[in-house]
Amino acid sequence: MSYVWLNNEFVDESQASISVRDTGLLHAAGVFTTMRSYSGQVFRVADHLRRLRSSCDAMSIPLAFEDGALTAAISDVLERNELAEARLRLTITRGAPDATGSNLVPSVLLTASPFQAYPAVYYHKGMTAIVLDQQKLNPYDFQAGHKTLNYFSRLAALRDAGAKGAGEALWFDVHNQLQSGSISNVFVVKGDEVLTPPVAEELADPAVAAGVAAKRSAVLPGVTRRVVLELCRKDEIVARPAAINIEMLLAADEVFLTNSIMGLMPICRIERHAVGNDRPGPVYSRLAELYENELKRTLANEEG
Repeated sequence: MSYVWLNNEFVDESQASISVRDTGLLHAAGVFTTMRSYSGQVFRVADHLRRLRSSCDAMSIPLAFEDGALTAAISDVLERNELAEARLRLTITRGAPDATGSNLVPSVLLTASPFQAYPAVYYHKGMTAIVLDQQKLNPYDFQAGHKTLNYFSRLAALRDAGAKGAGEALWFDVHNQLQSGSISNVFVVKGDEVLTPPVAEELADPAVAAGVAAKRSAVLPGVTRRVVLELCRKDEIVARPAAINIEMLLAADEVFLTNSIMGLMPICRIERHAVGNDRPGPVYSRLAELYENELKRTLANEEG
């Protein structure tokens, strides 16, 4: 039996339900975050909840539960499902109308499932990615830069990538500037610099905004992305947000992806184009090592 946490109650997953009038179901009006549990602990849980709460504010979704209650629910759902290594998803919808028919009552759903790792060969030999040509992200959409329930186009692109023997699809915006993967942030290494498409907050810096056509961003402020930028600063690796076009992407010495499930993932082929030497590069390898160390250090401190 699997349990989920739904609106402050633990429910058998097979019995969990939301209203047929829930706007998350009817209009994809909602946001979510995906987290990774290591030995029963979620890495950077505070960062996940901070971003989720920011998205709720942007989408006018009142999230009634405090971070403490959500963190306790995460621990409890792992314990009830007897999971230590797990993938968790916290979903918030704008909900369904209350009895008066005027106010929306949000739905809050937390699920956990056993962790399934990416194939080890991806980390040793690199993943292949495709470039999306027809589909573009719109940085002017008010949902841009948020992890919303309107996710089907990204999953369809990921399916198409899989059909072509690739593991990720790279998205550009309507101005043909690189934004992200379907489920990941993107980093490009050129010479002694690590570059990554800027998030909305970073565009407040005139030096960053100067090279960006839209002056808006469809890039999710990923939790693992943030960790990588922190690690670059600590290790004195030059890293900065920057506009990246297709020519810069194809000329890169290294390309790698980040998200909370994959961690850091090298991209060694963009369709038939080999990136660098067609194997994980030294900057990726160094950052992957630093990330693993940071993960162990953080979890050990939380345990203590």
